[in-house]
Amino acid sequence: MLIRLATPQDEPAIAALCAAAFFNEHLFGVTIHPHRHAYPADKQIFWRQWLREDLSTPCARVIVSTTLENGQEIITGMATWQRQGSDPYAQAVKNEWINPGAFPPLESTHNRAMDPTRASILQDSEPYFKHFWNATTNGVPRLENWYLHLCCIHPSHQKRGYGQQLVSWGLERARNEGVHASVMASDGADAFYLRYGFDECVGNCCQGEGNPLGVAGVRGGDVLFMWAKTESKGTTETDLALS
Repeated sequence: MLIRLATPQDEPAIAALCAAAFFNEHLFGVTIHPHRHAYPADKQIFWRQWLREDLSTPCARVIVSTTLENGQEIITGMATWQRQGSDPYAQAVKNEWINPGAFPPLESTHNRAMDPTRASILQDSEPYFKHFWNATTNGVPRLENWYLHLCCIHPSHQKRGYGQQLVSWGLERARNEGVHASVMASDGADAFYLRYGFDECVGNCCQGEGNPLGVAGVRGGDVLFMWAKTESKGTTETDLALS
C-alpha cells in the first residue's frame, strides 16, 4: 500500500473512482445527480471539474492510495486535505504548492446526470454551517485546521485499510502542527472517522431554516473535529465565539 500525492495525469482515474464510490451517496449521487442511472458516465464530468479545482488550489493536497496488480499501479482511493488558516504552517503549505498548469479541455461539460439547480448546493449552504469553524477550542482557532474536503475508496477496494491511511495522512500533519482537523461526513461515515482519530461531532451542516441541504433532504453532513492538543495536561475545552 502506497500513499502519494496525486498528479494531473491521475485526474481521469481519480474521477472514475469518485464516480463509482459516490454513485449512490446521498449528496453527490442522489441529490446532485438524480439522472445518474440514465447517464452514468456523465458523473465523471462533475468529478473531473472538482479535481481540477482541488489540484489548482494552493492550500489543498490531493493524495491517492495505490496498489500493484499484475505489475501495474492501481489507484484504490483518494482524499483531498485543505490546510485552512493564516498561521505560518498554513502559509508554508501554500508556498510549497506546485502549479499543475493548464488542463486540456474536457471532451464535454454537458452533465446530463446532474440536476443543474443543485450544482452549487454546497456553496449555497455554507452560510448555514461556517459558524462551526468560527470558534476557538483548546486555545487554537478552529479556522487553523486540516480540513478533509473529500475522501473515498473504490468499491472494489473497500475494507482493506486504504481509508484509514488516507485519513491518517492529514491527522498526522494536524498533530505535528498543533492544529485541529475537521471533516463534513457523508451519511453513515461518523463511526469510521471517530474510530480513526476524530474526537467528536459538533453539529450538522444540513440544519437551519432555509438551508438548501436541509430543504433537499440531504442525509449526513455531521461536522467532526479532531482537537488540537495543548501542552498542559488536563486542559478543559473551552469554546469562545469569535467576534
